[in-house]
Amino acid sequence: MSDVDVEDDPSALFGAAAHEIKNALGPLAMTLQIAERQLLAGQPIPPADLAFARAQVRRLSRLVEDLMDLTRADLGQLAIRPRQVDLAAVVGEAVDVFRRGHATPVLVELPNAALPISIDEARIHQVLLNLLENAARYSPDAAPITVAASTPSATVARVTVRDRGPGISSAEQTRIFERFVRGSAAEGKGGLGIGLYLCRSILERHGGAIGVDSTVGDGASFWIDLPR
Repeated sequence: MSDVDVEDDPSALFGAAAHEIKNALGPLAMTLQIAERQLLAGQPIPPADLAFARAQVRRLSRLVEDLMDLTRADLGQLAIRPRQVDLAAVVGEAVDVFRRGHATPVLVELPNAALPISIDEARIHQVLLNLLENAARYSPDAAPITVAASTPSATVARVTVRDRGPGISSAEQTRIFERFVRGSAAEGKGGLGIGLYLCRSILERHGGAIGVDSTVGDGASFWIDLPR
């Protein structure tokens, strides 16, 4: 388990955040510099370079938003504005957004009928993107992610995101949703260990729950339950 020691030393969080920002800004600046030279030379900019630049901007935006939400969650001020939506449509939209920035294949399993539910659509969208990003981070290249929506009971709607990664030990599963905690598989992959904590905070504000089912060596299935 890899923890950022910020409880007694908040500067550790700032240092880790600065490191993440630097890691995103460096390649972004270099890509833009190359693009500028190509334009001045009358050469076309490769679409792959533009896609990479957009991905780095998204990475920075997510990091800033996560840090802001971390403060809101700790203060109990994480705003939730529920309205009636189709959960299946929310899942489909999150997958579409994810696919625009990733080559990782995603298999989607949705019910034929709509899943009406009262949620904060933007917040649940945020949760789903976080789970998809995590799944892509730990999955082998070209290994598909599976996203499924279901109704395990008349009062609960569930969305599951399954990856084919290294899995999570039972000991780590008990802590993975805490602040600044990252699993052993996260070594060398960046991150601050706040994404799953924010997901848990958002689900709790909805009166729902989040969890993971996993066996080491056999991937992980993260699930969220929402009251209907």
